[in-house]
This record gives sequence, structure tokens and C-alpha cells, in this order.
Amino acid sequence: MKDMYAEIFVPKNLKRHFLSGLSFMIPVVIMSGFCTALGRIIGQTEVKGTPGFYLLTAGNGGFSIMVAILAAGIGYSIAGKAAIAPGLLGGWISTQINASFLGGIVAGILAGVVSIFLVNLKLPKSVKSIVPLVVIPLIGGLLEVAVIYYLIGPPLAAITAAAVKFFMGMNHASKFVLGFMLGGMTGFDMGGPVNKISFAIVTAFASSGVWGPAAGKNVAAMAPPLGIALSVLLFAPKKYTAADRENAKAAIVMSMCQVTEGALPFAFADPLRVVPAVVLGSGIADGLILSWGVTVPLLSGGIFTIPVANHPLLYLLALLIGACITGIVLSIIKPKIKEDAKEEVVTDDLDIDIQL
Repeated sequence: MKDMYAEIFVPKNLKRHFLSGLSFMIPVVIMSGFCTALGRIIGQTEVKGTPGFYLLTAGNGGFSIMVAILAAGIGYSIAGKAAIAPGLLGGWISTQINASFLGGIVAGILAGVVSIFLVNLKLPKSVKSIVPLVVIPLIGGLLEVAVIYYLIGPPLAAITAAAVKFFMGMNHASKFVLGFMLGGMTGFDMGGPVNKISFAIVTAFASSGVWGPAAGKNVAAMAPPLGIALSVLLFAPKKYTAADRENAKAAIVMSMCQVTEGALPFAFADPLRVVPAVVLGSGIADGLILSWGVTVPLLSGGIFTIPVANHPLLYLLALLIGACITGIVLSIIKPKIKEDAKEEVVTDDLDIDIQL
């Protein structure tokens, strides 16, 4: 039993459980964001009975349960279906007392640990059969209430409030530095583990109602393929092959859909030049967003997020500046190619996934 609990708290396993919970939460956030965005685009969100009102209400409802979904997903990853109910309850309580993202993580881990303990108790078969349906929801729910409301929740709520207050109190220069760091992490491995750390930070802010980092992450994710395409097709076309030009055309479409993986063929071929150019462009784009105070109530969505930005033109300008910086830097440091390589055909079979 002790080994079982120890396995849960091994760093790589904790990371796996957290990412599993995140994978449950992300579709809810995206769905809620699009409902909110469509509602605001349609308008009349204050008039009950209108499509805009119902879409905005649905979107806000989705945002209100996203931490509960995170906690349930973490619990499920640890202990299976039995941990879903206490995880949902604990995550919902975390939202109610403003423990937010951190509270949801603790609630999910608690739900998993309690479920494993109760499932593995030596009980008569007649009693053991009702453990998942009755005992775990009862005891797990009571523990979630006690721990989140009275023990862990208040300190986590205070930490969350302090983090939000600190961010909101930053001056423009400090916000630019934070944005540059988050944007650089987003562009660094284009969907890899460093990107996921940045996404977790952005999601934590979003769950507390702070949407500036979300706007920064979106432009930081769109800038790499667009910037590389500018380098290939506009700034330095003679430094690329015919195959590169075809990949660049596809990269523009991927950028508009926020699929950062459109930059991967170029990053694989020349990582020492492409990655620094991408990090610089994504970092500056994100930094500008935070320093300008741009917000977007969506964690992904590509060009569809532009209409719901509080400053659409600044949002678009930050994207174009970040992309141009990537394109210009890459064009300068990229060496000329040999004549016999210009018509080389290269095909890349990539597992394309939407950048989050």
C-alpha cells in the first residue's frame, strides 16, 4: 500500500496525472470560450431569451466548472472512475472559495488518494461491492469539504489572490518581461513540455478571471509558422528550397488556425537558427500583449479570437510584430543554400495537433 501511494507522488507520475486532468479541462475551456465569443459577437447578451444571452450564459457556466473538471480528471488518472465524484465536488468547492486552479489540483490528488485507500480496504464482499457507489462518494465528499473548505482551501485562495494582485500591480515593463518569458516558452518546443508549463500558468490566470496571459499565449502560438512563412516567401526566398516554399504556404493556414506545428518542418531541418528566431518573436508578441493590456476570453482559436479581443487592432498588431521579428531574424541568420539543393523535394509526415 505504501508503495502505491509513493508511486502517486513520484514527480513524473504527478506530471502525468496533472496533464491528464488538463486534457479533460481543455475541451471544456475551448467550448466555453467559443460560446462566450459567439454570444458577444451576436450581441444583446443582457436581454434574456436572445441567442447572445444564452450563449454567454452557457460559456460562463462552462468556465465555472472547468476547475471541477480538472480535479475530476486528476482523480480519474490516479484511481479511475471512483475518484470522479469527489474530485468534481472538491474542484467546485475550490472555485467557490477562490482557491481556483491550485485548489483543483489538490482536490484531484485528494480524491485519487482517498479512492485508492478505500478500494483497497479488506472488507467483506457484500460491503466491498458498494464501496465505489456509496462509500467513496460519502467519505470522499466529506473529506473534500473538510480539507478544501477549512484546511487547504483558504491558504491556496490567499496565494491565488496574491498572485493575481501581483500581476495586476505590475508596471508595463514588468508585464512585458513576464509576457516575454511565457511567450518564449510557448514557442520554444512548439507543443512540448516547456510549452505545457507555460499553458498551465496561463490557465491558472484564466481560472481566476485574468485573461491577458491567454491573449499573449494565443499570439505567441500563432506567430512562429507565420513568421517563418514570411521569411520563406517574402524576406529571403532565395535562401529556401521549393519544398520549403510549399511548406510555408501551409504554415500560413496553420498559423491562422493556431497550429504552431506548422513551424516544425523548418525547426527539424535547422533548429539552431529557427528555434531562437521563434522564441524571440513569440516572446516579444506575448510581452506586447501584456504590456498593452490586451485580453481575450479564449485559450485557443486562432483568428477566431480576434473579434472578442478587448483591443482587436493591438491584438493583431502584436501578432504581426512577433511574426515579422521571427521572419527578419531568421532571414538574416539563415545561410544561402547551394544551387543543387534549391529544387530538392522534402516531405514531412507530421502528427499535427492544435496548439493549446
